[in-house]
Amino acid sequence: MKKELKMFKRVLSLDYPSQSEREEEDEGQRKVKEGLLKITLNVLKKMNQTDLANTLQTSKSY
Repeated sequence: MKKELKMFKRVLSLDYPSQSEREEEDEGQRKVKEGLLKITLNVLKKMNQTDLANTLQTSKSY
């Protein structure tokens, strides 16, 4: 389970160029990351992995 959490964390923390030619794409990427984070947190909580969910939520860096 920790391996999957690390994978999701890596996906959520991917760096995108700060000076994008298309700001709409950047906004879309941010929304996708937020959605993935919410889904992941809900799944972890339903699996009674609240500690992992809390760790992920407090360590997100985007």
